[in-house]
Amino acid sequence: MGVEPKEEDTPKDPSTFSLEAQQSLVLLNALPDIWEGMNGVWLGKNYNGLMDIMDLYSIDKKKEVFELLKVCESELSKFYSQKRKEQEQMSKAKRGRR
Repeated sequence: MGVEPKEEDTPKDPSTFSLEAQQSLVLLNALPDIWEGMNGVWLGKNYNGLMDIMDLYSIDKKKEVFELLKVCESELSKFYSQKRKEQEQMSKAKRGRR
């Protein structure tokens, strides 16, 4: 489109991350999300079965991977919160045009 993307806007290649960071991303994707039923608010990850999944993937540094997983969850929470704010603003703008 004639516009060079900024390097900070380009997604990182997960293969460049440490093994523990890669494992935390695998866990982030494997664990189910918890959503609040009425409002559709994302509440976080369901950690039931976490140790079983860690054992399945032969994760050795469980504490370090778990701490990285919590960082990932925090960033995901910020993302969903921002998306929710954007949707609310779009909804208000649509109501204002009527």
